[in-house]
Amino acid sequence: MQSVATQIQNALHQSSPEAAIRDVKHVMARELQSLDPKTEIKSTDYFNHTFVPDFVLTWGSGNQRPTRDVYLRFSVDTPLIQRDLKSLHEEAPAFISIGRNIEGDDEAGQLASQYDNCLLSSATALEAISNEDSRTPVTQMLKSSLLQGGKGYLIGEAAGDIHQAVSRTDSALASLDVPQVSATVRAMNEHFSHGFATRIERVMQVLWISQGGDAQEFPGTLEADTALSASELTQILPFLLPLEEISNIEFWRSLGENLDLGHLQSLEHWKSSFNLNLLINANLDRIKAKGVALDQVELNLFDDPDAAPYWEIVDSQLRMRCGHIDCRFVDDLRKTAHRTAVGRAPRWFAIEQRLDRYGIEGIEFTSPVSKTRIQSSTTEGLRESTDMRALSEALGKLARVVAVELRLPNSRDNVEINFDRAAVDAVGTSLSAHVLAHLGLDLLYQSTQETLDEFRRFVSVEQRLPWWRSESAERLTDQAD
Repeated sequence: MQSVATQIQNALHQSSPEAAIRDVKHVMARELQSLDPKTEIKSTDYFNHTFVPDFVLTWGSGNQRPTRDVYLRFSVDTPLIQRDLKSLHEEAPAFISIGRNIEGDDEAGQLASQYDNCLLSSATALEAISNEDSRTPVTQMLKSSLLQGGKGYLIGEAAGDIHQAVSRTDSALASLDVPQVSATVRAMNEHFSHGFATRIERVMQVLWISQGGDAQEFPGTLEADTALSASELTQILPFLLPLEEISNIEFWRSLGENLDLGHLQSLEHWKSSFNLNLLINANLDRIKAKGVALDQVELNLFDDPDAAPYWEIVDSQLRMRCGHIDCRFVDDLRKTAHRTAVGRAPRWFAIEQRLDRYGIEGIEFTSPVSKTRIQSSTTEGLRESTDMRALSEALGKLARVVAVELRLPNSRDNVEINFDRAAVDAVGTSLSAHVLAHLGLDLLYQSTQETLDEFRRFVSVEQRLPWWRSESAERLTDQAD
């Protein structure tokens, strides 16, 4: 494939000025998109204009999305660029040369340092960086952050520093190479705004630790720490999740040391992805909820009934889809208390076998003429003090079980399975999301063994995570077969 410089020259040498401008912009738009596929690029009706940008770049979603103006110039060397910097620097734009700037201009570099919020670069320099493979979140963040957070004169030696950081940081972190990691940190702090440099360095620390490195020996500028703080997680997750697949479980595990349901809810809306699934599954012991509401979803024409389970965030709520069941996790039981008559209250004999693995602390029956709730007053639970079948028969053939309070195996934790509201509520202490989801699938919807096994494989990432290896968890799923 032809280089960007060659494509630009070919476009400029067309006989039609309109075609030349159009094709140059197409070439540059593709190049900008290759650096950061998540960038929204809007082309203006102008080209090489004094004060109207060629492109307006936008990131994220919401009403206050960050933007950056991009001006295409035939050269970003002095003295021509001096006028642009002086008149346009307040908006922190990027000026990109479509000429053949390769070596760099020392005078332009010194001038750029006076306008520290602006980025001066060239199509050739950006192409070299975007062509590098990115295998870890660090090198992906280096590339994708360059347009939004890059600053200074990025041509010649300076561009080489960033190019080297992108090409070598993966292996440097894997091998705990102190000099190269240190060089990357220096290049970032010189050519990225403070917020972007800080975020990337903290992710570098997490990767360093996940590779077995000592946090105190990380060659960075920030205070060594073993875990991202709550505020750092909130800032960094939106940058990490859209990246290409990051399959390093240890990375997500180290990253999520302080992760909780609130951080996931702060993402507001996030479609399912490999990275989101692994982030959540790697930290299920930390992601605790007060309850989960389950709904049966009508599959549409394009839904795959055999699709694997997945996590997503909808309207600031963590959700998990497993087959045709949608699980919605809450941090406050009042959020599901209003749900009535959305489930189906079963007869006792229909669920008795599935309840055999649990200690029954309380049970609520209903019939056309009465409603009864029985609560255990002993540590042994109702099984030891009450003939449950006789009680059910005494209430009549139309009696249904509205709710049961259960003691989890080898645990002091209780849950209430509410069949009428199709919800599982933690009684007292919040519980891990996967435990609540399993209880809902098993007891509320009486899912098949195949579905429960698929759920277990999903949350344990094909047995690479320990969530179903403990004795108490194994007893949750110990079926008669």
